[in-house]
Amino acid sequence: MSNLKNKILNKAVYIFAAIFFTSCEKVVTVNLKTEDPRLVIDASINWEKGTLGNIQTIKLTTTAPYFQNNIPVVSGANITVSNSTNTVFNFIETINTGNYVCTNFVPNKNEKYKLKIIYNGETYVAEEKLMVTNALIDVEQANDLGLNNDEIGVKINFKDTINQRNYYLFKVDFAENAFPEYQIVDDQFTDGGIMSWLYSHKKLGTGKVLNFKHFGITENYNNYMRLLIGASAGANNGPFQVTPTKIRGNIINETNKNNYALGYFRLGETSTLNYTIK
Repeated sequence: MSNLKNKILNKAVYIFAAIFFTSCEKVVTVNLKTEDPRLVIDASINWEKGTLGNIQTIKLTTTAPYFQNNIPVVSGANITVSNSTNTVFNFIETINTGNYVCTNFVPNKNEKYKLKIIYNGETYVAEEKLMVTNALIDVEQANDLGLNNDEIGVKINFKDTINQRNYYLFKVDFAENAFPEYQIVDDQFTDGGIMSWLYSHKKLGTGKVLNFKHFGITENYNNYMRLLIGASAGANNGPFQVTPTKIRGNIINETNKNNYALGYFRLGETSTLNYTIK
């Protein structure tokens, strides 16, 4: 009799489990509110040391819904950059890419430039100075970092310019990372001395290649990147973190201030150094 009860009980459990887990397969549709697409402007003029800096690209896209895989590119815009003597440099669209290219740009140290974009009958403008930077000098490698003294790290050195406040952006490309990593620093406590960037990664090993890029930036761009890096770090705190606030750059919509663009107009010298882990 007890065996019969056990069989009936076991069958009841199996049936309940089957019903329960089958019900979990129901597709739930989440209705998310979306706003109208907003223009995104990637206007970084990078003048690599030792080059003419004549070829420059500005990229235009728009924001997209969260679950959309493709980032929409923007065509049909008119883009110019002018310098302090009103010389105008035209950025010509490469069809269907969102890339606008100038092949005769003339970069001058510490000169102010003005960006102007006309798109959908609205005019976006920004002004910024082209900042200089010093070349990266060398790399020092350490193999005994981390809690267990088994992590590899590198220190990248450069000389700061004396008697002026300088701000720097540092970018690291490493194949193990899906996206570049960024750091910012200023010379408040090291004016005119040797400054260093420190970088480590748990997947660094012999033969791994790192690409370092060093930018001179303005104080305003330094503040912008500080907010942007902070928001990006906050986005890695799990699925229930607070959504970061939109961080606005220095680009102004002169036609309709409420339809502001995202992005920043920045110009600067850059210094690049590739290093292979030993």
